Amino acid sequence: MFIFSFDYPPLDGGIARLCSELAAGFSRRGVPTEALSKLPGAGLDSTIPTTRVTRLRPLMEASAFRHLLARRRNGPVVCGLWYPEGVLAMLAGARPRVVLAHGSELMPARAAWRRGLWRRMLRRTLLGADLVVANSGYTKGLVEAAAPGCRAVAIPLAVDHIRFSPPAGPAGRAASRAKFGLDPSKRVVLTVSRLKRYKGHETIFHALTSLEEPVRRNFLLLVAGRGSDEAALRDAAARLGVADMVRWLGYVPESDLPDLYRAADIFVLCTREDPERQEVEGFGLVFLEAQACGTPAVGARTGGIPDAIRDGDGGFLIAQDDHAALTGIFRRLAERPGEFEAIGRAARARIERECTWDGYVERFARELEAAGVALG
Repeated sequence: MFIFSFDYPPLDGGIARLCSELAAGFSRRGVPTEALSKLPGAGLDSTIPTTRVTRLRPLMEASAFRHLLARRRNGPVVCGLWYPEGVLAMLAGARPRVVLAHGSELMPARAAWRRGLWRRMLRRTLLGADLVVANSGYTKGLVEAAAPGCRAVAIPLAVDHIRFSPPAGPAGRAASRAKFGLDPSKRVVLTVSRLKRYKGHETIFHALTSLEEPVRRNFLLLVAGRGSDEAALRDAAARLGVADMVRWLGYVPESDLPDLYRAADIFVLCTREDPERQEVEGFGLVFLEAQACGTPAVGARTGGIPDAIRDGDGGFLIAQDDHAALTGIFRRLAERPGEFEAIGRAARARIERECTWDGYVERFARELEAAGVALG
């Protein structure tokens, strides 16, 4: 198997993590596996041979293209994105070819003058693939709308359930809270994402504002992440009267994320869906990370989020922008915290049943076999 992705460790993010887990998972299964990515540094899994090309564009694409031309056939080429990786693999004649699909990259280009060309190139790339693997049923629908007749399957993502694990009892949760200097008496709400307005931070602000004053005083919102809309979101928090309830954490290293999820009573991400602006949550790996740590998750019923959260089984789904429903959930948390601890345990149990990387790789292998794609 040949993993071709410019998003690959040591870079972080969902695509890099998925490609890394595919490489490691198939290697554990005894499948010869290598990767092609960009500088700098070595991958997180040093057992995976990785070719690195310059990150300077367009030299990056040209160098990767030459490597693909020189590559001897040794199982499928798995492309991290349809563009540029999928296009380059297609032009190089690399076969069999598998394309990963994530969500927003399948939506119309923002610039109107590019849309026709982009749409034709996307359709040709997807139709030419031996298999397109989408991260959710929603994303599979985007694939099929862009390239009717292509071979596409949906395999919801997974999580490292060993690294992301629940706190070891009350003492473990207390230790995680102490690590971030949190008041142990507070009800802690956590959101982790890029700081973009479509991620729905303002829905959380509105929900907190709607709480009765004595209840609201006991809540703390942790906002982790960086992004171009941070100033606008800070202004919104001040305008809605919740600025004193929000701690802006900025970038949180991957190594600290498990403790951050363990420190929270509830995780919330209410991403809005706007296809015209290429804004959607194709899946939302952070939902699985939170639930794996025994923290209930709340998400909007948009995009692929319903594949990441099962309403009533460790989490909650609400309508887009429905801050009243979120207020009700917060009120329940304030009144019955023990109920949310039980919901968190149900979330963890679901992760162990359905959302491990070993299970993901097993299903990926079955879909390859069903598509007639030999592993080597």
